[in-house]
Amino acid sequence: MKSRNLNRILSMQFLCFACLIPVGVSAEVIPGTSLSVHFESGNVVGSGRNINMHRVPVINVETGQTTLYNVVFRFTFNPADGFVFEQISSVAVSQPVSVANITPGLYKDQTDLCYLLEGPSLLDDNRSLYTIRGVDNTASAACRSNTPDYFTAQIISGSATGHPDIGNREIVPSLADTYVYGVVADDARFNGVPINQNWRQNSLIGARQSGEQLILGLFSDGVDDFKDSLENAILTKVIE
Repeated sequence: MKSRNLNRILSMQFLCFACLIPVGVSAEVIPGTSLSVHFESGNVVGSGRNINMHRVPVINVETGQTTLYNVVFRFTFNPADGFVFEQISSVAVSQPVSVANITPGLYKDQTDLCYLLEGPSLLDDNRSLYTIRGVDNTASAACRSNTPDYFTAQIISGSATGHPDIGNREIVPSLADTYVYGVVADDARFNGVPINQNWRQNSLIGARQSGEQLILGLFSDGVDDFKDSLENAILTKVIE
């Protein structure tokens, strides 16, 4: 990616992301590009009239590659206008790394229960971490319930072999590479919905994207793991 293109993109997005970002806000694809800037995953440090953001992921959503940037925003100040943006600089601090081909954001199931997929956070060994959790109707008017599903899970990109959470499970050599895998952290609370009480803590799950749909597969029955999913939940991205 050319530095001047990134500078222009970051300049346009700064007012949206350089402030304190509310919990649950995720980046979206910048119109007219294939790039998604994830300021919420960077480290923000103020220094004089500079705002320094370290290790900001810039993701090419078509190739699934992420490059980390260190970014500096500089401001001046005058009493009439307050803070005035003056200058920006950015430097790539990593080579592109592979991430899962899944799109962070707010999703809902067929019953309008909502789930927030957040990430990626970059890990060692060229892997990225995503988290997904139930949210209530304060996240969007499209969500019907004021009592969120307790379900939470983490998904890590890359092969099942060597996966930091599931790499020692016996089923790993049999798992298909059409999913990226993870584990349930907190049990689902509801019955009669796609992500139900069968989705128990430490169960093996997989995720894959199909357009605006996030497909989650349950690969455990609470005791044993299986190479094929026992249940599937199809979540649709909430567009507002």
